[in-house]
Amino acid sequence: MTRQAITNIQQARYLTVLELGLHGTAYDHDGGVTALELSSLERLALFSDVLPQCTHFIRQITTRQLSYISIEYTQPASPIEITVFIESFSTSCQNYGSLREIEVADDSDGTNNEVVIPLSSEVFRPLLKFTGLFSVIFKDIGNINLDNRFINDIPDAWPGIQELKFSSHRLAGCDVTFAAMVSLASRCRSLHTLNLTFNASQPTMVPQAEDGTELLWPAQTALSLLDVGHSQVSEVARMPYILAKVFPDLKRVYWSSHAGSPQIINPSAQLMREIQEQLWDLQNSLSGGSEHRGGWVVPGGRRVADLYPDQGDSGSDSGSDSGSDSGSEEDLPV
Repeated sequence: MTRQAITNIQQARYLTVLELGLHGTAYDHDGGVTALELSSLERLALFSDVLPQCTHFIRQITTRQLSYISIEYTQPASPIEITVFIESFSTSCQNYGSLREIEVADDSDGTNNEVVIPLSSEVFRPLLKFTGLFSVIFKDIGNINLDNRFINDIPDAWPGIQELKFSSHRLAGCDVTFAAMVSLASRCRSLHTLNLTFNASQPTMVPQAEDGTELLWPAQTALSLLDVGHSQVSEVARMPYILAKVFPDLKRVYWSSHAGSPQIINPSAQLMREIQEQLWDLQNSLSGGSEHRGGWVVPGGRRVADLYPDQGDSGSDSGSDSGSDSGSEEDLPV
C-alpha cells in the first residue's frame, strides 16, 4: 500500500473500522518515515499474502483507540517476520489500555506443516504491556514453545482475559508444565476458553501448605473449554482429580489426535481419553450422581455417545486439528 493511500485513509477523521486486503501490495523497507495517526480507529482487520505486507502497513500508522486487531495471511511467516510484526504493532498501538482483542492466523493450506517455525515466549512478551486484553488468539502461526515464566506473567498482565488460544498443527517442544497451566487458569478468574499445550511427562507437583498438606489451586468456575493440543502426557495420575476440583464447570476437553501429520498418531491420545473418562466420572460424583458428560448433565442417565452416535472425535471450535471423544458441539438437552 502506498504512502498516499494511507494519507487518504487518514483524511477520514471519524473512521472507526478499517478492513483492508493487502494481497499483491509491495512491502519494501519503510525508510524511517513518520507514522500517520488514525486517531479514531477502533477496529482493524488486515488480509494479506504474507505477513510483512501487514507489518509494512502497521509501521506507517499509529493508533490511540484501537480495541481490536485481526491479521490473516496465506503463506507461512518466518520467526523473524512474526517477531518484527509484534514489535511493530506494539509501537504502533500507543494506548496500552485500549486494546481488547488480538487475533493472528496463518490461513495457509497446511501443505507446509513440515517447515519448522520455532516461536519462543520472547516473541509474544511485548504483548504483555496491553493490560486490557480479554481475547488473545494465535492460530497455526508456527511451532509455539512457551515457558512457565511467560505463563505465570499472564494473570497479572491480562487480569480480564477471557479467551486465550495458542493453537497450532505444528509440533513443538513445550516447557509449560501442567501445574503452570492449572495455575494460569485458576488465577484468571474470567477465563472461559483456553488452548494451550503443556508438558506432563513428569509427575505433577501439587502446592502444599506449611504443614505439608496438599493445597489445591482455588476453584475457578468460568473455564468451560480446554484444548490441550499436542500436550505430552506420560500417565493419568491425578490430572482428572485436579481438573474436576479446580474447574468444576469444565464442559469440553479437546486434544489433537494426530501429531502434526495425519500419518502420525499423537502418542498421548489414549491417555487423554482415559483422563477425560475419569474426569467425567468425578464430575458425576461431585454433581450428586447425575450422568455428567463433559460438564453437561444428561437426563435419564444417557451417554453423549448414545445421544449423538455418529459424532465421536469432533473438531474443536478452538482451532484444534482433531477433537476428543467429548461428543457433539451442540448443547445437550437438559
